[in-house]
Amino acid sequence: MMITKSHISFLSKSDSILKRVIQENQVPQISQSEDYVLDLYKYIIFQQISTIAGNSIYNRFVKYYKNNKESITKWNQQDIKNIGLSHQKKNYIENIFKNRSEIYSLKNINDINEIRKKLIKIKGIGKWTIDMFLIFSKGDLNIFPEGDLALINVIKKEYQVDSIDQILKIADKWSPYKTIATLYLWESLGDEFPN
Repeated sequence: MMITKSHISFLSKSDSILKRVIQENQVPQISQSEDYVLDLYKYIIFQQISTIAGNSIYNRFVKYYKNNKESITKWNQQDIKNIGLSHQKKNYIENIFKNRSEIYSLKNINDINEIRKKLIKIKGIGKWTIDMFLIFSKGDLNIFPEGDLALINVIKKEYQVDSIDQILKIADKWSPYKTIATLYLWESLGDEFPN
């Protein structure tokens, strides 16, 4: 996904607060996804933990995964503990592994409602994980992950609002580029994830 001058111009004109955020931050970079299943493992790992902890666990996971990707359901307790995965997240990762052919088939589907319907059926994948998938794996330009606490908090601070209704009204101004606005707001936090 390339962020262009016309995207930036549209968002800057539609929202003066966002315009300042855009001016104060670098253009966010997103690399194109190579592997939807590995992406989903990453989003599961990052659920409800800090970026620093997420990166640390994910790096250990990838190192072990490289040589053991076809035997995920047989990983032993000590390996899981060494990686830093909770028992619950290990179960969720196994569910993704078992549904990997269905997940890879999403490469040919661009209807976000259809993608949401297919992914929500897999235990462990909720709305936030699907939003991350749509942004970073599918490259959809108009996703607002309202379940992302860091994003909600930065909007509350920048816009001096409290309710989710107010936040959703603000996000509506960014359509059809809600994803790009989201990326800039994340960028303003100086966070390492997502990338």
